[in-house]
Amino acid sequence: MTDSTLSRPRAGHSWAATLASGRGRLLPVRVATTALVAAAVLLAGAVNESTVRYSLVIGTIYAIAVLGNNAINGLLGEINLAAGAYMATGAYVMAWMLNHEHGIVVSFLAVLAAGAVVGVALAIPTVRLGGIFTALATFALAYAIPDLALYLREFTGGDAGTPVPPVIIGDTFLDGSSMTMLVLVSAIFLVAAGLTLWATGSRFGVTLFLVGESSPAARVFGIRATLVKIAVWTWATILGAVAGALYGLTVGFLNPTIFVVFLSISLFVAGLIGGTRNVAGAWLGGLVVGTLPPNIQNFVPASASGVVFGLVLLAALMLGTGGLGGLVDRTVALIAERRRR
Repeated sequence: MTDSTLSRPRAGHSWAATLASGRGRLLPVRVATTALVAAAVLLAGAVNESTVRYSLVIGTIYAIAVLGNNAINGLLGEINLAAGAYMATGAYVMAWMLNHEHGIVVSFLAVLAAGAVVGVALAIPTVRLGGIFTALATFALAYAIPDLALYLREFTGGDAGTPVPPVIIGDTFLDGSSMTMLVLVSAIFLVAAGLTLWATGSRFGVTLFLVGESSPAARVFGIRATLVKIAVWTWATILGAVAGALYGLTVGFLNPTIFVVFLSISLFVAGLIGGTRNVAGAWLGGLVVGTLPPNIQNFVPASASGVVFGLVLLAALMLGTGGLGGLVDRTVALIAERRRR
């Protein structure tokens, strides 16, 4: 199987059929859909008020964590319910570094290092599990995070919480509702998305799919399936830590009640909404989870907001495994096919 086979449909095959398979690079379609979502997010942030920009920033931060989570869910076929715990790691490391007067660059490097160390440490035992046992193990980790934050009060501030000092880059203040912050988090998502597209579109992507679908078969071909799984889990943890660091910079204050198990479940659901094998879908799923809850009360009574949000999630999940991202992909592919005729 060559790269050209992965990058475009075979003769006689439509883009729709290739999209339905979930295989291949599909680089033109993936890049087009991601660019479309990026343009829509930045345009919405530019023309709307600060509250809308703030929710777009939060939604994009969630999308970064969802993108990492999707690597586990979509490529390995495992259920990870600990994305909120990864965010807590990055958020508290960023807060601690900034509170000890380290620069933003050094602080981000510390976040990346902490994400990698925690990712490897958690992945080594987790990859030996599978199915429901992986889900239970990661759920237990997410459930324990608030108590762990209370126990590590010298690092996290405990019940009282800990501030995240504001960051100034040059003459620009990184305010959570500013256009600068929206551009920053969008750029970081696009970098992570580009790395994901490169990895899944290369020969390494074939390895990922093979390991995810059948580890014994992968070992027959000489692939070290355990190391591949550890790499994927570590990647997810690093992205979660980065998302947590950006979240801390956005909200300006951390306490244990932020990183409850509901956050991890919401991020998992966001992946299903957007499509677990879709880069643009991760962004769309993060936006749904991050923007709808705070804004839905502008249109319906507060007592009904939970019901309406649940109905929206149900409608998104009914789109199937492709999710919202798959719907956008199919639309872009259909337009491309009609233009070629």
